[in-house]
Amino acid sequence: MKRKMKYLVSENMAYRDDGKIESLDVYAPRRVNLGIVIIVLVMMAFGIVMLFSASMPKAFTAQGNSMYYVVHQGAFLLLGFIAALILTFIPLKAFDKWPVTLAVYLSAIGMALLTLSMGKVINGARRWIIIGGVSIQPSEYIKVAIVYSIAGYRSFVQRLRKKGGLKAKHTSQALFDAFMDITLPGILVLICLLIVVLQPHMSCFLILSAISLICFLCCGIPLSSWLRGSAILLAIITVVGGIFYLSMPGAQKKKLEKNFAHVVTRLNIFETMNSDEEETEEKEKKADDDDTYQIEQSIIAIGSGGMTGVGFGNSRQKYMYLPEAHNDYVYSIICEELGFVGGLIIMLLFWAFALAGFLVAWQADSLFTRILVTGYTSLLTLQAFLNIGVATGAIPPTGITLPFFSYGGTANFFFMIAVGMILSVSRSGRKRKTVKLVV
Repeated sequence: MKRKMKYLVSENMAYRDDGKIESLDVYAPRRVNLGIVIIVLVMMAFGIVMLFSASMPKAFTAQGNSMYYVVHQGAFLLLGFIAALILTFIPLKAFDKWPVTLAVYLSAIGMALLTLSMGKVINGARRWIIIGGVSIQPSEYIKVAIVYSIAGYRSFVQRLRKKGGLKAKHTSQALFDAFMDITLPGILVLICLLIVVLQPHMSCFLILSAISLICFLCCGIPLSSWLRGSAILLAIITVVGGIFYLSMPGAQKKKLEKNFAHVVTRLNIFETMNSDEEETEEKEKKADDDDTYQIEQSIIAIGSGGMTGVGFGNSRQKYMYLPEAHNDYVYSIICEELGFVGGLIIMLLFWAFALAGFLVAWQADSLFTRILVTGYTSLLTLQAFLNIGVATGAIPPTGITLPFFSYGGTANFFFMIAVGMILSVSRSGRKRKTVKLVV
């Protein structure tokens, strides 16, 4: 009992006149954030049901089994759920170690290089690795790894400064601090981003850039370090990038430009879809009918659903009219079958997840845990709303999946890893409340 009280009793005690303890404040027991658990379980169940409906025609046609995609998705979600459960009960101190951070960062770089050199090309992009007949997308691991690496790096720097380290010897302290706060981690992140963009994988590049910036913003870095560090980083990028491009052979330049031709095509699709009919008639279309076909079918599916939808399982667009109905455009099928109400429910689920996640980040007891939760909550929420934006034609089309709903074993497994880290922080990485115990 004495040993247990050592960990539970806070410093606040009240004594009676005879010197005996009258009451004391004890720490509340550690508990996982139940709200996040419920939201994620609801999204997993809802996602499996809607994936079954959206994928039946393609699964039966391509695989001869209408349950193929559901079974495959369910297996990865189950593995992810088990992994998340394990992560939840591992003490956070085990993660906040610089060797672990270095290993995670180097593995992310290694996976990116492996994909660039040996990955399978699908739809003009080298994003997949085939292992044992299973297609794996390493970029999903890289998203999780980058957030972890930034959190681990900032925590390591903070610990060194508390011990009196990182003192400048041959330059001003402010300049050295700016280099350590912004320039060095910025270079490390940009190395990973460069490899990803060369695949090319623009959607991953955009998401990684956004969540990296969000992680840096919640680090509490002084404005002076932002200004000095960003200036140094911009100068390095300009000089190194200029030298690299000017020294590149002409054939290599053309190959590099060809890699990004699909980006121009997608921007043209967006411009064509959002231009007025009169303007389109006066000017030549920048994207032809084949290019705009998929987004047109997506909008038709959403519009067909109306307020309450055509009914579960009754989608017409999923019968090979809308390509990737089970993947990037599963939200369109959900809106067709469940209407505006179904689409709104999904958005509310992700908003609720974001609010719950950011509340955990607000209560985090360390810089490491705050960056972790902020980064992973932003990752899942941002990816969800980017997918919805593509499906509704609000932003240019990109290959972004809807977490827990779109088909994708690798993606959903690592989404569950991110959830596991958030739950781990909610359990053992938050400031603990105290309750008064009357003796």
